[in-house]
Amino acid sequence: MIAWQVAVVVALAVVLFIMDIGLGKALLLGGMTIAVPNLVMAWASTRRKPGGWLLAHAVLKFVFATTLMAVALKSFAPDPLGFFGGVVAALVAHVIGSFRWQRASNAAGAVTNPGEQ
Repeated sequence: MIAWQVAVVVALAVVLFIMDIGLGKALLLGGMTIAVPNLVMAWASTRRKPGGWLLAHAVLKFVFATTLMAVALKSFAPDPLGFFGGVVAALVAHVIGSFRWQRASNAAGAVTNPGEQ
C-alpha cells in the first residue's frame, strides 16, 4: 500500500512539475510528509510486539506526521494548495490501496476471519 501511495503522489507531482514547478514540489513534499510516517509504521508493525506497542506506534506515527508537516511548512514555505493537495492525495491513495489489497486478497481465497473456515 505504501508503494501505491508513493506512486500516486509521484505521478501527480510529475504532472504538476510540467505545469508549475512550485506546485509539483509542494505536492511531492506534502505527499511525502504522509508517506514517510506510514512507511515507518509499516516497518514497525512487522516486528513481533504486543498490541500496546502497536497502539503506541500509531500515536507516534500521528505525532511524526504532524511534526513533519510543521517542519516542511516552516522550512520550505511550499505553496499551500500543492502541499495540502499532496497530503490529500497520499491519504486518498492509502484508502484506495487498502480496498485494492483487501479485494485482491479476497479474490485469492484468503480467509479474512479465521472463524469463517
